[in-house]
Amino acid sequence: MVKKICIILTIPEPLNSELNDEIKELHKKYSSFCKSSHPNNGTYFDIPHITLFSMGYCYENKGSIEAKLRELVRKHKPITIKSKELTLFEFGDQCHLVVKIEKNKELQDLHNKIITELTHLAKKKEKFILDLYNPHSSKILYLPKEIGEKVKKDAKIKEFKFTANEIGIKVRQENHYCIIEKRIKLA
Repeated sequence: MVKKICIILTIPEPLNSELNDEIKELHKKYSSFCKSSHPNNGTYFDIPHITLFSMGYCYENKGSIEAKLRELVRKHKPITIKSKELTLFEFGDQCHLVVKIEKNKELQDLHNKIITELTHLAKKKEKFILDLYNPHSSKILYLPKEIGEKVKKDAKIKEFKFTANEIGIKVRQENHYCIIEKRIKLA
């Protein structure tokens, strides 16, 4: 089975569990409306996170990715993460419900380092990289635009703040829950 890799900032407890519970509730209530290639059976397959680099189906490079990440974050201090707002990212007739994250120099620098050093190991090139990076934490994806505001009103967690102490290598297999296979502490 082919596995997809994403480099993420992990969200610490108890916020991680609170976000996870809320996201599961939203998916149970609204996923049947979503137009996603993922299963629409009310099950949430992801884990709360902030994406640094979505690398695509490059699991065969996981060892090299992990080694490079350990080297990159050796001197990178923990990062204060603060939400900006709960919003809808709209595209066509669909939208994603996300919590926008304030972009600060430390977060942008970490993102840039990871993109610069790991792109050659990736199988997917994203549009949101480098200066276009728009940090966020997703709640529910591929909603029809006409119900986006209703779902947004149902969301309970609209703001948060935490110190990001680690990055993770998130792995997803088709139709299976995502897991964080490796966690790497920031200096």
